[in-house]
Amino acid sequence: MRRLSQRSIAPLLEFIRNLYVLREREAFISHLLISLPKFIPADVASFNEADPMTHRSRTWMNPTDPLTPENIRTWNSLMHEHPYVAHQTRSARPRPVVRVSELTPGSEFARTAIYNELLYPLGLEKQLLMAFPSRRMPVGGAGLYRHRRDFSEEEHFAVGLLHPHLLQAHENAERMTRVFDDLAALERGVEELQRGVVCLTLEGAVRRATVLARTWLRTYFPGRSAGSERLPDALHRWVAEHLRRLNAAEDIVSPARAFIVEGKRRLVIRLVLDQSAPLLLLHEEGIELAPKPLQSLGLSRREAEVLAWVAQGKTNPEVALILGLSARTVQTYVDRIFRKLGVETRTAAAAAAFAVMTQSQR
Repeated sequence: MRRLSQRSIAPLLEFIRNLYVLREREAFISHLLISLPKFIPADVASFNEADPMTHRSRTWMNPTDPLTPENIRTWNSLMHEHPYVAHQTRSARPRPVVRVSELTPGSEFARTAIYNELLYPLGLEKQLLMAFPSRRMPVGGAGLYRHRRDFSEEEHFAVGLLHPHLLQAHENAERMTRVFDDLAALERGVEELQRGVVCLTLEGAVRRATVLARTWLRTYFPGRSAGSERLPDALHRWVAEHLRRLNAAEDIVSPARAFIVEGKRRLVIRLVLDQSAPLLLLHEEGIELAPKPLQSLGLSRREAEVLAWVAQGKTNPEVALILGLSARTVQTYVDRIFRKLGVETRTAAAAAAFAVMTQSQR
């Protein structure tokens, strides 16, 4: 029975432990290409997907020197000559780990175009190859390469022990990549509906948030840092109280009322209570300013009407068109409004109008 030498066991176990922390496919491939040649000394490592019928491939290499456009074209045109590509496409059960020297006599391999035009000039003629099933192309695998010195029986055996873990870690990374892709697609869909979502921890910290949700939180809560994983203080207190009631199993007869932040528009935040993953759902609404409450500022009915439209960003000509007045008359009303409110700008007048609307809705 084959055994690894004592000095090889600890590095093998460490390599396996590090494999299972990888959560994305590109991270797995990068780790494999950097770490495997340190465990099994090699000049070059590669990860490959190939379709011999269409002459298409995708290749990752460390170092990347062989990945020139000319070399890629040569590989694509001659890959069908490679013994392991032929083995994978023709065999019902391809060998999971194999040295290329086991698939074809060295003299026969040395007569192929792919050997003479690509592999030998690049110093890649000695190869230890591993199968990786690909969902994208018929042939998938990884390889270690040397110039002249072939891989030993012990090195072949060590990679054979490692291979099932490589396959499982690769599958895990593939699945997590699909999950992240699905989440990204869902996030894009949510934002096309002009909705924001914030996933919270049970302590009320931000675990994940869509781009639109983060943008609105920065806009409606000035001074909050862009990368903050904590909710704005007022919103955090509101969430914490509802989570406390949930965790205490208090009877919440009605859903939590929305948390509303007023501005030129209104941000409406609703809490979806759940014991595992509370969510905040955000959307933005326009604010319709009713003229009548604005008369409490000491304005006439017509001045209140003008201020309501000015506060919503309308220009004098637009207000004139809406109210059936001339632009000059609208400007006269605006001047009167400024004097009565003690302000000098349309922005300041709008702020006074929104303050009145907020008080009237309480």
